[in-house]
Amino acid sequence: MKKNLLRTRALSIVLVFLCTAQAIAQDIVKITHTYYTSYFSTREHIPLLVQYTLTDDMVNCSPETKVPRSVGKFKADPLEPELTNLAKDYLRSGYDKGHNMSAADNGCNVTGMQECFYFSNMTPQPHFFNAGVWSKLERQERNEAIEHGKIMVSIGSVGKAGAIGPDSVIVPKYMWKVIYYPRQKIYECYIFPNSDEASRPLEEYLTTLDVLQAHADVTFHNGVATLND
Repeated sequence: MKKNLLRTRALSIVLVFLCTAQAIAQDIVKITHTYYTSYFSTREHIPLLVQYTLTDDMVNCSPETKVPRSVGKFKADPLEPELTNLAKDYLRSGYDKGHNMSAADNGCNVTGMQECFYFSNMTPQPHFFNAGVWSKLERQERNEAIEHGKIMVSIGSVGKAGAIGPDSVIVPKYMWKVIYYPRQKIYECYIFPNSDEASRPLEEYLTTLDVLQAHADVTFHNGVATLND
């Protein structure tokens, strides 16, 4: 009964719902870094999809070798410097520079920590959402990587709630995340309102892969997401 209720709530949300750079569609540039790949929209100025594999050794290093967050600085992606020169858009916008792949996921590697602060990895998020339920899922994700050894993560957004800055960086209406467990071949799918109102327990934002694929306009195969044409 509880599972049905949670699924109904998630459905209601939806229904209201190494390094290279290359152009893969008219308005999407694929940017590949050490740990994450960003499919960045030249029109919306946000990543439409960010994908990465998270392993135990990426997050489970000794305190002596931990990389401080201060190593990372928000900046344009050097692979697409003009396209991602967006600091001015976030300034006094009222929105956080929301990591897709989180800084803590890169806490064992200096290069990873630096690269995850590029704007090719950022989406405007309200602070309460970014520091609340989104951050909680990020912590859960790291625990799952330690427990299972490896997970695959895909992140994206749906809809438009507004825009910020002189470049009109899109503020999405919803954010989604899919965690794939390769050994079990299980998908764990979430859709959240990109809003301070997203304050319910994590499990209330769970949805099915079929529903997420239909509304996020992506297709998954063996844990890898592809943007639909």
